[in-house]
Amino acid sequence: MRVAAFAVVPMVMLLSGALCTSGTAYAQASGIDAARTAARANPTDPALALALGRALRRAGQPIDALAELRRGIGVSAARLDVLTQLHWEVARVHLDRHDFAQASTACQVLGKLPGAAAEGHACAADAQLVWLRSTEALREAGAALARDPHCYEGKLAEARAEEYALDVARSEAAYRTASGWRPDASEPHTGLGRLLVHDGRKDDGVAELRKALALDPNAPDALFELGIALAPSAESASLLEHATRERPTFAEAWLALGTQQLAAGRVTEAHKAAAAALRSDASSVGPHVLAGKVALAEGKADEAIREGESALKIVANTAAAKLLVADGNAKKGEIDAALEAYQAAWGLDHGDPTPLVHAAEACHAAARDTSARAFALKATQEFPKWGPAWAALGDALVAQGERAAAKDAYQKALAGEGPVDQDAVRRKLGALP
Repeated sequence: MRVAAFAVVPMVMLLSGALCTSGTAYAQASGIDAARTAARANPTDPALALALGRALRRAGQPIDALAELRRGIGVSAARLDVLTQLHWEVARVHLDRHDFAQASTACQVLGKLPGAAAEGHACAADAQLVWLRSTEALREAGAALARDPHCYEGKLAEARAEEYALDVARSEAAYRTASGWRPDASEPHTGLGRLLVHDGRKDDGVAELRKALALDPNAPDALFELGIALAPSAESASLLEHATRERPTFAEAWLALGTQQLAAGRVTEAHKAAAAALRSDASSVGPHVLAGKVALAEGKADEAIREGESALKIVANTAAAKLLVADGNAKKGEIDAALEAYQAAWGLDHGDPTPLVHAAEACHAAARDTSARAFALKATQEFPKWGPAWAALGDALVAQGERAAAKDAYQKALAGEGPVDQDAVRRKLGALP
């Protein structure tokens, strides 16, 4: 069975807005009030119920969306085309919530509607991707296209399944075909843009994501993907903010926005983003880690440790959570507990130099410069281009009176990669004879 090995493809990729034969566009979150007013004024019009239900779903209000969509189903007996779309939206609500059982049931109901067998298979393909079953998803997408060789939803499901299966060439081809079949749809451009960015073709991917937003300027998923692709930047933050306005429960967007704000020193804004991420998804590690990092920036070490421990209760082997606990203990001056956690964090992720660098910095602050030197030296050996590691080594060497070696370390810090306080390092260099 082919299953994707990378988790960077978000489940939002399952959100698509049209059927094999439909060109209906999404209503915007900013248009919910207008859609609600229209639906209330014409309660027997299933198309208006569809528009409102779709807008509510896209805005992250699944319960209200289901209620409206089911109301629309109840008044759509004479409108088979709209009835099919209503059942599609019901399935998407469950797909959004990663509820495989409910989504599968909704897809079965959809497929039993007259003339909707292809749509039922396309829907089932998306449902299989909830559990990352790319082989099964491809089988269902193939069944959809066998019944209707020009089924837009089937081709889009095929593209997503190939993306999960890490077959970039086939996924790209399928996204491009879907885009050709539905020139006014933003979803294929969003999927293709995400695929190309992840494949290292950033410029091409960004161009596709901009096409998606040209077609649908308020699409939360396209806003998110472009914001991620352009991070860190002012445009990225603006795009992510827009995504959270369109979908206030968009935890991934809040996380990305908060992380960027925190890195820029905008602690108050980062605090708000972290709180929103926690409200949206408290059962995932990311929101707790971000909240803990914000607490640490606010000088609340105990709160940071609590958030780290909460994250570890969700996933025990999370390096970022261990690092957070370590940083919290270091902030409190509990160096032994901090070092134990730093070593655990490094053991969980040998691709991140941060635990080693922070351990060196914590040891230096506690006047344990032999240990500081050991941690920093390990960091420079593992990551010879990492500037923060050389800066930490320079500090330890100065404390041990090895000024010539410290000078060399500081110079390598200035020439290296990563976040280094260049002015501070230059001042330290200037203070050496």
